[in-house]
Amino acid sequence: MTAISVATSHTKKFMKLTISIFCTRFNSSKCKTAAKMAVARIKLLRNKREAVMRQMRRDIALLLRSGQDATARIRVEHVIREHNVFAANEFIELFCELVVSRLSIIAKRRECPADLKEGIASLLFASPRCSEIPELVALRKIFEKKYGKILCLQLLICDLIVA
Repeated sequence: MTAISVATSHTKKFMKLTISIFCTRFNSSKCKTAAKMAVARIKLLRNKREAVMRQMRRDIALLLRSGQDATARIRVEHVIREHNVFAANEFIELFCELVVSRLSIIAKRRECPADLKEGIASLLFASPRCSEIPELVALRKIFEKKYGKILCLQLLICDLIVA
């Protein structure tokens, strides 16, 4: 090998490395996997929560029959809180399914599509708050790579202002 060919191959390797560091591409398969795994985990949590809520309702009925109204009120607050978490998880599940169905659009465009802004912003908002769904953190990292941290923060702020 001549010195010129060695230098050319080193230059090509360096350029590939530089491009891979600074221009990370969107990996749609990782996004799809994370979103589908989040949906599966939410379904698993839903079944668990439903069983817990059924048992809590039975306990409340027993407490009311026995005349322990104060304790029953406290338990009702827990049931209401669980129901709210249950409803929030349903929204997260729907937004994950939306991301999976629109993945081809997300991969093609550099900017976040207008019809997906609410869904992506909601997933970004939920990721640190839903510790029982670690796949949301993976989705957050994927979207931060795709759109940048600043745009992700802008999406969150716009979503909070609208809400």
